[in-house]
Amino acid sequence: MANCPKCGVHLKLTDWRQHCPHCGANIVVYDLQERLMQQADIAEVQHYHFQKKIDRLKASFVGSKLAVVRIITSFIPVFALLLPMVNCRLNPAFGDFDGNASMITVYNGIETVGQSGFLTGDKLLAASLLLLLISILMWLVHFFCLMMACSKRAFPRAVIINALILLTSFGSLAVFIADKSDAVLTGRPAIGIYLYLALQLLNVIIDFIVIKKGIPVHHKQCYVGGIPIEEYFELQKTMTPEEIRAEQYKRLQAIQDEMEAKIAEDEAKTQAQVETAAEESDGQEAEKDG
Repeated sequence: MANCPKCGVHLKLTDWRQHCPHCGANIVVYDLQERLMQQADIAEVQHYHFQKKIDRLKASFVGSKLAVVRIITSFIPVFALLLPMVNCRLNPAFGDFDGNASMITVYNGIETVGQSGFLTGDKLLAASLLLLLISILMWLVHFFCLMMACSKRAFPRAVIINALILLTSFGSLAVFIADKSDAVLTGRPAIGIYLYLALQLLNVIIDFIVIKKGIPVHHKQCYVGGIPIEEYFELQKTMTPEEIRAEQYKRLQAIQDEMEAKIAEDEAKTQAQVETAAEESDGQEAEKDG
C-alpha cells in the first residue's frame, strides 16, 4: 500500500477507507492539485526527451536537401539486382540454363542452387554468392539506420556499415571474376552487377557527404508548466520546488490571460463585422425604399 499524502504513515491493506486512520485526511483529494502538477511535470519532461528523438528522426530524412537525396540513393541499388547480373551457362549436371541471370533468376532457381554439390563444387562461386548476400543485408541495415543518422554514434556506425557494403559488393565481383572453375557454371559479369556496384558507391559517397556537412536538427519547443524546458532545468539548480511551482502558476496565468485577451479581441472583431454588415444591409434596404 501507499503512504498517507499528509502524515506520511504507511497504510495497511486494512486501511481501505477514504480517510487516513491516523490523521483523518481525505487521501483521495488531499493536495490533489499539487500531485496533479507533479505528474504533469514528469509527463512533460518525458515528452521532451521523446520529442528530441522525433526531431532527430525527422531531420535524418528531410532535414536538408542532401538528406532527401540520400534516401533516394540509399534505396535504388537493390533495383539493379533485377537486371542481368551474369551471363552464364550451367554445367549439364545441374541443368540446361544458358543466358542472363538476375536475382530473380536465382530466386526462381533456388532448388537448383540447393542441389548437392552446387555450392560445395565451386567454393569461389559460393563465396561470391555469400558476399553478395551480405552486401544486400548491409544495404538493408544501412537503409534502416538512416533513422538514426542524427544520433551521436552516426559517424562510426556509417563508417562500419559503408565499409562492409563496399567490401562485400566489390569482393563479390572480384571473387566471381577470379573463379576459373567450370564445375558448376561458366560465365561473365553483366550490366546489372556493374550498375549495382556503381549505385552502392554513389550511396556511400552521398552518405559521407551528408554526415560531413551535417544536418541541422530543429527541436520543437517544449514547456513544463508554462516554462520553457531549458529554463526549467536551470531553475531546478537554483530554486526550490515551491519557488518553481509559484513561477509556473505565474507563467500559466499569464498564458491564460493572453489567450482570454485574444479570444475577447476576436469576439470584438467578429461583433464589429456583424454590425458593419448589418449597417450595410440596412443602408441597401433604405436605398431600395427611397
